[in-house]
Amino acid sequence: MRKVLLFTALICLVATGAMAEKLPAKKATTTAYNYPDKGYLFEGFEGAFPPAGWTMTVVGASTWGQGTSGIEGVSEAHIAYDAVTPQDETMAVTYTVDPGDDLFFWTMGSQYWATNANLTVLVNGNVEYDFLNDLTYPGAFTWYPVQVDLAAYEGMTVTVEFNYAGLDGADQHVDAVVFGTEGWMPPPPPDVTFCDFLIDATGTGTFYGDTCDGENLVEALGCATYSEAGLEDYYEVRVPAGGTFTATVTNTADGALWVLGECMAPAGDFTCLAYADDTLTGDPEVISYTNGGSETVYVYLVVDSWGTGSCGTYDLVFEGAGGAVATDEVSIDAVKALYR
Repeated sequence: MRKVLLFTALICLVATGAMAEKLPAKKATTTAYNYPDKGYLFEGFEGAFPPAGWTMTVVGASTWGQGTSGIEGVSEAHIAYDAVTPQDETMAVTYTVDPGDDLFFWTMGSQYWATNANLTVLVNGNVEYDFLNDLTYPGAFTWYPVQVDLAAYEGMTVTVEFNYAGLDGADQHVDAVVFGTEGWMPPPPPDVTFCDFLIDATGTGTFYGDTCDGENLVEALGCATYSEAGLEDYYEVRVPAGGTFTATVTNTADGALWVLGECMAPAGDFTCLAYADDTLTGDPEVISYTNGGSETVYVYLVVDSWGTGSCGTYDLVFEGAGGAVATDEVSIDAVKALYR
């Protein structure tokens, strides 16, 4: 019950904050790439503002400036909403459009509040992008890449304007402006791996462990009921075709269990084969897995727990049928000790 009540309270807090506060939280930043594309203009708003070659049309006290919530680097172009004085604020740049060139940029704002004050992008006075009516925008204050087709302007030197106009809207952000054949994209997320931390265990029966010397690499996958922020131990399990196993873990922490399809995944997006977090501290958690395929597979049992940094000793009763066993094919007990 404790976890359910806390989770419900958190949802209420987030929802209340979203209604009361129009300003987004600061985003994690990434390192910019420069594509080896021919002569495009790239602007990440990291230097002086407005950048060289850009002009500003300022009407009110709240206008475009340099913000610190960039998707590319640290800085971005940011405008705060004004609830008292109407805004009609523009930052503009000129560019000669070569064949194949388009305009790319990232933006972040709130379409709910854009009914009051909206971002549009004009090319030679024509509205070519309308944030309010962008049906692909994923959600409030989420950085999102935009591509504007410039085919109609090939061979022309155009003026591109980022215009924010209205009254009592919400903060809007623009970053990573590119003219060319491809836009800026974040670097691919790094792999998350626990392959080097597998427990030295073989066979079936009862195993004993302590997650307090462990890692926290698996928290929230699509199969999970709760975010499992505790420290973890990892077991490799060989499961022949048709084989099955059941693991029963009694943990001195508020335990949770995962069965994952691999020990390494991009950005920690592991394949979740099974998940269990049904009991509280000191009570056993039970998880099972059956290999319904025609080949032997290796899967990974993760002993986890709920609560940031939580950990403890545990008893693991591992029962296999059809040849399913914990394996020590990648025994790295010494490596584990070295890393921890």
